[in-house]
Amino acid sequence: MLSHIKIIYKKELLDTVRDRRTIISMIVVPILLFPLLTIGFSSFTVSMIEKSAEEVHKVSVIGKDYAPDLFTMVDTSSKIEIVEIDSLEKAINDKKIRAALVIPEGFSKKLLAMDSTFVTILFNATEAKSEFAADKLYNIAVEFRQQILSQRINEKKLNPQIIKPFKIKRDNVAKEKMGSFLLSMILPYIIIILSMVGAMYTAIDLTAGEKERGTLETILASPVPRWQIATAKFLTILTTSVVSTILALASMTITMAYGIMLTKAFVENFAFKITPQMFLIIFLMMIPTACLFSALLMTVSIFAKSYKEAQSYISPLMIIIILPALVSFIPGVELNLELAFVPLVNICLSIREALMGNINWLYITIIFISTVLYAALAIFVTHRMFEKEGVLFRT
Repeated sequence: MLSHIKIIYKKELLDTVRDRRTIISMIVVPILLFPLLTIGFSSFTVSMIEKSAEEVHKVSVIGKDYAPDLFTMVDTSSKIEIVEIDSLEKAINDKKIRAALVIPEGFSKKLLAMDSTFVTILFNATEAKSEFAADKLYNIAVEFRQQILSQRINEKKLNPQIIKPFKIKRDNVAKEKMGSFLLSMILPYIIIILSMVGAMYTAIDLTAGEKERGTLETILASPVPRWQIATAKFLTILTTSVVSTILALASMTITMAYGIMLTKAFVENFAFKITPQMFLIIFLMMIPTACLFSALLMTVSIFAKSYKEAQSYISPLMIIIILPALVSFIPGVELNLELAFVPLVNICLSIREALMGNINWLYITIIFISTVLYAALAIFVTHRMFEKEGVLFRT
């Protein structure tokens, strides 16, 4: 019995390794994914932010006669360019200007009378460049306010420290957990997606693909029970899923361990601390999840008539899986007894809690057993599909 499964498994695995699409999805994508996300995307984002921040932004000033000194500070700044405009809000939304400073009438008189007043900065919060321009205007206004404050203190011959009776210090007591916190949001989602993507192309190729090529009948004609054939195919799909996920985790670990493209400030404030217990929990969650996805994808794919039809069936399944995987990004959602039985949600939350150092072995046990049961049910359905002639020869 085991010898038959082993022979078919080795044959299917060899065919899988020879397939270019499977190699790309199982090896190339997982290895390159994290370096590209961490290095490429981060570098591009930082570069664009720095470029936008250094750009000279066009702004408008309304009521410049009410605060000549403030207008002079804005006008002499090398970081912004003043332009005359009529409709401020429309000009900002149309990107003709990035922000505007509105000075109310009687501004200078109120300052001389030591009365309270204000200035308004208009900007578009959906545009990064508009926010940068608004920040520059804000900094100029703050500097102008500080000059007035210093002048008043000097006139009254007061100690400048009188306006600062005490300082406020903020100290993060969870610096060691900050890196793990960021990782705990990303990693569960990545594991779920890669567990499915790693198995997807193999599952389609070994079922619908063989139907389309006409090779499924050949293996079914062999003197081997169909459940053994199904088991061998399932193990092949599971292998590609596990390998792609492990390679992705290894790539991520290496990328973050060497701190490529990370600034010194980031490394100091976002330390990573992953213990063997965390690795164990990730592995315990990963295996039954890969089993579940392998069985689901195999069931869906064997029902399809062709490779293309199988892809069309799996596309909505991807959306169904992505939605619960996003729970790791939602703040305030904590693992409890009810969520421990919800498929995929429990996996994401258990990995997230483990990476944060909150390990509850009762929940881990419940999640592992429940996921194994879900996977077993999916495998049972897959074997039942292999027993139906109408499904196997649906062309």
